[in-house]
Amino acid sequence: MRIALSDLARNQRGRLQQLLAASDELVDFDAVPGGSNDVDVLIASRLGPEEAARVRVRLLQVPGAGTDKIALDAVSPDTWICNAYEHEAPIAEYVLAAMLEATVNLPALARQIPDKGWAGAYFSRRPHGELLGRTVGLVGLGHIGAAVAARAKAFGMRVMAVVSRPRAGAPDVDWIGTADRLGEMLAAADFVVLACPLTEATHGMIGAKELAAMKPEALLINVARAEVADEAALYEALQAGGIGGAVLDPWYAYPSGPEDASAQPSRYPFGELPNVKMTAHSAGWTDGVWARRCRLFAENIRRLGAGEALLNVVQAPR
Repeated sequence: MRIALSDLARNQRGRLQQLLAASDELVDFDAVPGGSNDVDVLIASRLGPEEAARVRVRLLQVPGAGTDKIALDAVSPDTWICNAYEHEAPIAEYVLAAMLEATVNLPALARQIPDKGWAGAYFSRRPHGELLGRTVGLVGLGHIGAAVAARAKAFGMRVMAVVSRPRAGAPDVDWIGTADRLGEMLAAADFVVLACPLTEATHGMIGAKELAAMKPEALLINVARAEVADEAALYEALQAGGIGGAVLDPWYAYPSGPEDASAQPSRYPFGELPNVKMTAHSAGWTDGVWARRCRLFAENIRRLGAGEALLNVVQAPR
């Protein structure tokens, strides 16, 4: 079987090759000539309409959960489209790390003795916060939201969640509601975690009204897509101190390549705000995630060849 690798998947060539059958061949998608029909599988996280029309493949394997960068309608109708998860554990750990840093601030505590000496640090101690009894509000309760809920509950936190469709309840969640009750959750939460897919319904879901509903000391943590929060409204709320701060992992714009020195993550200078922590879409960027995903890719490729049911199907041939 011939498998083409694009964008981020190229870095996993060696690992994936070890998992595939000896007869399977890995090629670079950019080297595949237009109109080619000799590729069985394409592994790509981004695919525009023109790229989608270049080749007809049996399986388009997205190496992440989101398909918002894939021109689904332009993909050949006889193609299987599957995605991959395996990132929920490290992203949930990232969220807990952000909440712990905001509450305990271990780096600041560790500076006390070097800065003040032992006696000075000991006798000037001030109480720090704790997560026990605090409230985390989740926008989305899929793989990531559920993983955050389980870990937050282990810390003794109250867990609230807003979901897209009515549900009677969920493990590790104390309160659950639909989008019409979002304001109720925002008003109660000490931490608001965005962990939902980007859809028409969630695009701009957190706007000026929603940010104003949050506690003035609340921390917003985005591990979804940047566009779930309105770009201008979020910057203005943070600049004005309307909310306590934000930890932002996904962004509104991305560089075209490593040499794109002019690229900026946003139209607004979030990096100049003292209450913002920015990371480069790296919450789920661990070696373990890629190891697990490559095993999934290899299994789906094997299943495709054997005519067995595929895993994580997003769109079946139509």
